[in-house]
Amino acid sequence: MIYPIYAAALSMECLGDYHIEVLNNDVEVTKQVRALSTDLLRPRYHVTYIITSEEPKTVRVRYVCGDEVGEREVTLSRTLRFVVELLR
Repeated sequence: MIYPIYAAALSMECLGDYHIEVLNNDVEVTKQVRALSTDLLRPRYHVTYIITSEEPKTVRVRYVCGDEVGEREVTLSRTLRFVVELLR
């Protein structure tokens, strides 16, 4: 049987540094990074964070993407577990 879980995905294209901080402790975060350029001084990345939980909730995250710094609320929506496993 395939059990539902709750998940959200954040995708960003960043010039330089990237980081995310989840302010809730009871969620799991998976990160995928793909380099878009090989420039040593200003590298570009495509970063995808997948946030999962066993129950529905709204999660606050702080992020840094290049020169952009911000905070956002993300609502986890219901999805099947195997979909999230495909993205990991």
